[in-house]
Amino acid sequence: MPDIERRPGRRAGPSMRLIAHAATRMRRRSVAVALTGASLLAPAVPAAAQTPGPIIVVPFANVSRQPADDWIGAGLAETIAADLRNAGLSVVGHGTVDAADAPARYGNGNGNGNGWFDGTALDTYHRRGVAWLVDGTLQRVGERLRITTRLVDVATGATAFGTRVDGDFGDLFDIQDELGAALAGHLSTDSRTAAGRAPAAGVAPPASTPRPESVASAAPARIVPAEPERNVTGALAFGEAGAGAPPARPQGRRPGRGGGFTPTPRTRPTVVIGRTSNPPDIDGRLDDSVWETATHITDFIQIAPIEGAPGTEETEVWMAYDNDHLYFAFYAHYTRPEVMRINRADREEIRGDDRMSVLFDPFLDQQRAYQFEVNGYGVQSDSLVNADGSTGFSRSSGSSSASRGGSGPRRSGGSGMSQSGQFGIRGDQSWDALFDTAGQVVDDGWTAEMRIPFKSLRYPSRAGGEDHRWGFQITRVIRDKSEAQSWSPISRGVAGQLTQFGVLEGLSDMSRSRNLEFLPELTGFRLGSLDRDTGVFDRGDPGGEPGLGVKYGITPNLTADITFNPDFSQIESDRPQIETNQRFQLFYPEQRPFFLEGQEIFQTATPLTLVHTRTIADPDFGGKLTGKVGRTTLGVVVADDVAAGRLVDDTHPEYGGTAQTVLGRARYDFYAESYLGAIMTDREFGNDHNRVAGVDGRFRLGRTHRISFLAAGSETRDADLGALSGAAVEADFSKQGRNLSYNVAYSSIDPGFHTNTGFLPRVDLQQTSGTVSYRWWPESNLMTWGPSATYLRLYDHAGVLQDEQLQGMASFSFRNNMAITGMVNRDLERYGAIDFRKTGYGFFGVMSARILSIYGGYNWGDGILYADDPYLGRSTIGNVNFRFQPTSRLRTEFNMVSSDFVNPIGGEGIFHVKIFRSRNTYQFTDRLLVRHIAEHNTQSVTVGNNILFTYRINAGTVVFLGYDDRFQRGTEIDSLLFPFNSLQRTNRAFFGKLSYLFRY
Repeated sequence: MPDIERRPGRRAGPSMRLIAHAATRMRRRSVAVALTGASLLAPAVPAAAQTPGPIIVVPFANVSRQPADDWIGAGLAETIAADLRNAGLSVVGHGTVDAADAPARYGNGNGNGNGWFDGTALDTYHRRGVAWLVDGTLQRVGERLRITTRLVDVATGATAFGTRVDGDFGDLFDIQDELGAALAGHLSTDSRTAAGRAPAAGVAPPASTPRPESVASAAPARIVPAEPERNVTGALAFGEAGAGAPPARPQGRRPGRGGGFTPTPRTRPTVVIGRTSNPPDIDGRLDDSVWETATHITDFIQIAPIEGAPGTEETEVWMAYDNDHLYFAFYAHYTRPEVMRINRADREEIRGDDRMSVLFDPFLDQQRAYQFEVNGYGVQSDSLVNADGSTGFSRSSGSSSASRGGSGPRRSGGSGMSQSGQFGIRGDQSWDALFDTAGQVVDDGWTAEMRIPFKSLRYPSRAGGEDHRWGFQITRVIRDKSEAQSWSPISRGVAGQLTQFGVLEGLSDMSRSRNLEFLPELTGFRLGSLDRDTGVFDRGDPGGEPGLGVKYGITPNLTADITFNPDFSQIESDRPQIETNQRFQLFYPEQRPFFLEGQEIFQTATPLTLVHTRTIADPDFGGKLTGKVGRTTLGVVVADDVAAGRLVDDTHPEYGGTAQTVLGRARYDFYAESYLGAIMTDREFGNDHNRVAGVDGRFRLGRTHRISFLAAGSETRDADLGALSGAAVEADFSKQGRNLSYNVAYSSIDPGFHTNTGFLPRVDLQQTSGTVSYRWWPESNLMTWGPSATYLRLYDHAGVLQDEQLQGMASFSFRNNMAITGMVNRDLERYGAIDFRKTGYGFFGVMSARILSIYGGYNWGDGILYADDPYLGRSTIGNVNFRFQPTSRLRTEFNMVSSDFVNPIGGEGIFHVKIFRSRNTYQFTDRLLVRHIAEHNTQSVTVGNNILFTYRINAGTVVFLGYDDRFQRGTEIDSLLFPFNSLQRTNRAFFGKLSYLFRY
């Protein structure tokens, strides 16, 4: 789209850009504008001065029978809604109207009638709590326009005001100004309301008012006069909302269609949530009286497989709130219930299930959102969705080639969405919140309820009575159909998800009590180990340690955390990786809860990871301050690490001492997915230190483009390395579009740049890379496919070419959860002052079914043996993963990774490494499970056996009881002490942990 002409003093919102684009293509003409008052459409009615209630603005009906002009009606509605909101009026929705209401227009706005809404539609809006309706018609003949507008009192159906504007098409800006000013003036606090009474604002109908069973079979309902506020009031300005008990299975359905859908135009739907004084019991049954009058949402839109099409299965959501909690009820219907994928599992183990999600962006800054999920058995999951789409793992670990040590090509900006969109919105699951869920399976699907404490969220402070406006989204995933649905439409033509959220209104006067949490914990253990000098196994003595964590909400959006003598042991060990023939350090993700919460604050805009908290190995004290003040996000971490004093030789002056770590982060949010930030890290150990400081930023440029940068410097003093200093600079520019995406990136890291608090596998590099990809969307059995190409060059600071890569790739995603990717690359890699040229091939595939899922990959081609005398050989690397789930309670996972290297001269195998891992889980109840893990490494000839019982009440209150045993072949330990091939126990542990969360 070409640049938009902007007139002085005029805003240019999304719809205005459309109008401006059309207007600037027309020859300007003098305008003759005719304005008529309320007498045009209805006689004037006396009224007392009132304050207007909620207003809804709907798209103007195009009565000219010209489909090419339909966009004008949507643009007029969105612009008028913005003008009214800027005038201080309460606009609950604009820019669209749902399918249930569109037929209610006389003639449906297609020229067969006058295009106005009838009494049935007005009754629908009245039940949603809307007081005023602004609608209209447009007619175009050549370059001439006639736009007629009316203001309707929703409760009575009386037209309180009407205007007609005639003019040239090229004067669309002036016409919008006339309409917006006229309506805003009439709706001001001095306006006269229709029929001599105040409009009903936020009033729910009596409980006896019948509610249509479904959108498709909606019957007219009587108009209800205004009455005092009931338990719950709510209004919805997009999709279906209203009052009524959870319905029986709808008789009429609106099935999804095959293809040819045009994505929904980008609007920002709004829902108004109502307050209740009668909260529900969270048991998964939708029989609580609160749901009879709660705000109700249906008409979900597909994200995938057919973007913009109606969901193939009916979805219903109800919601309400009180001072302390948000409440949600879900009804997931199925025409064929046998396709449901729901399982009884531990918390956050439902990514392979059908599920419902609600997402909140409380600051409406489109930087991050909280996601809460539930499946049909009430199993819950939560995550933090970031603007860059990161999922909590170091971006430095995502290199396309291990040889570059994490300096591979950048991705084209995160979206928080799987490539085809079929698995919903992804988030960082390391974030854990306290909330309640329950669910049950019913004849035609499943129902669930959710209770989210406001204390589990961070949100802006508001004065008493002042309303909140939050970004808001609801999604549903149906795995068997590769289908994802959303309430607010999501377009593949827009980068990112947070900018495509709707808006949640109506929240006010939430509890302002400051969250205070105490998390005492007690850990008991008995650890045994083999003395490799004597061959004697020391069984160890029983031991135990108490710990305490304290969390205090200084404000609703600023939290302090302190932990004393924490137990930072990991309940599950790191997933095994092959360490043989690795040129650079391997990355292991953080798993400890204290450091996981808030870790997204310390992520920078580019792949360089300056904060990786696993460098704080064993702290005896830790403190954090995280949150947001105004537009500034803050994060501070301090810790004392006793591991540093144990890792040095006993002759070292700091032996037995501690290392002090301080991490600081500030980030100022400018606009959607755009910020400027600063970061500093400091690690002090005796006379040694490492200090890093830098600035970074990310700026969204339009709907699909983004630019990011980082500039940092370090200063190091180390007894072994000496005094070092250096700089690191990274920048990238990317486009993420529906079809075409590309990315160009530059990175420079000096030889003297160093970080003791981050993850930096390689220095002394100057790298430039570019990636371009194109995707087609057949939206048939083949959902999407396309090729991509990447080119990379990496020099050291002496100007010597170290790496060069040219890679081509093609990927295909199918319905029924199948995908395959193939690639070929031609590389140059310099190692040991020798240039090696390599050709490699690879593929990755996934097939996911209800009972059995398989995914894996295989890479083969040339490889380097990283040794004192390196040479080029044949390398193969593979992995395969199976997941077998014969019942809803039992899950078996099997994983195998392998790496082989063959000397091409004589075909001698240099190494053959395989790691096998099985993970079996049985869920006895919603709270009790047992998990068994077995591992085997063929190179080191080790075997691991781990069993764990878990009883979990919530994210903080949990009991663990476990046993871990490790064995190794005797000759691999010491051929003199153990001159045999049988397995010898090397480690054994009995352990238990109890933690209990107290929240005030």
